[in-house]
Amino acid sequence: PRLGWGTPGRVCGSPRSIMRGVPSVMRAAVVRAFGGPEVVRVAGNVPVPKLAPDEVLIRVAAASVSPLDTRVRSGYAAALFAPMLPLILGRDVSGTVVALGTNARAFRIGAEVFGALSPVSGRGSHCEFVAAREVHLAPKPTAWTHASAAATPFAALTAWRALVGDCQFRENDKVLVNGLGSTVGNFVAQLAKHAGAAVVAGSVGKRSVERVANELKIGKENLWIYDSSTGQSRGDTSSNIKKQTMLVHAEENNWGAFDVAVDLVGGESSERLLAKLLKKGTGRLATLHGDLARSIGENGILTGTALGSLELARKKTLYRMQHDIGYHWTVMRL
Repeated sequence: PRLGWGTPGRVCGSPRSIMRGVPSVMRAAVVRAFGGPEVVRVAGNVPVPKLAPDEVLIRVAAASVSPLDTRVRSGYAAALFAPMLPLILGRDVSGTVVALGTNARAFRIGAEVFGALSPVSGRGSHCEFVAAREVHLAPKPTAWTHASAAATPFAALTAWRALVGDCQFRENDKVLVNGLGSTVGNFVAQLAKHAGAAVVAGSVGKRSVERVANELKIGKENLWIYDSSTGQSRGDTSSNIKKQTMLVHAEENNWGAFDVAVDLVGGESSERLLAKLLKKGTGRLATLHGDLARSIGENGILTGTALGSLELARKKTLYRMQHDIGYHWTVMRL
């Protein structure tokens, strides 16, 4: 059966250039209804995308599966994504350009590229061919594999938006990350250190502490191990030992106050914890777990956007009054 994308035809209406051997249909991992992993099914009769003038067609060599993909599959922001069903998930892509839109000039046929697709697109990269605006792509570094390239764009751009776009990072700022062991946390730390951060510190799990310390060159005194305990760190394995909190660890290791905090964990407790460790007056907190998408999913686009904006304004006022810091929701958009 057809999947709702129309009748297969040429790869694009009036392509400026197209590689031989591009078919009219392709295989794709399709989501027809929201739910668990079982709702994802491979279909073999999906039409190859038609190109807008500023787009290129990419033969997909690698694509990532991000937390956003799994959340959307499960029904996150359903009011936004339900009209797009059936969906093809995937925000990151690496592959080879096989066709050019009529106005596309940045890449030649056969060029290897990587990039991020729009987070609100219903046609992602979990397929054999994907259309992407050329401004959202870059040449794939020759030293990178396609898999490495496909693991980078969306997480790196999200990290940049939180750190630079929302928190207005400046050289010599001290940066705190709740979730350093995550992909986005890794990129926040790399960007901050490259741009001259005075200190980078944050939370990490036991399984990730050695990797984070070695790869990011962060001293272990600046890493709070959230699933360890004070007793265990001293060789005491008693189950009665309580876990050390980040605040206690920060005090014992003289972290001091931070300029920027990025919350990758979410929830009021995480936000309030980070707020206590920020400088009064100039501290900036960005969370990737704002309520905008949830509000849209529950109330529709227009009402959800309005209610989400009101909630953000409320929290900005609350955190300014209670902690005297700036508060932001990081919303990824392309």
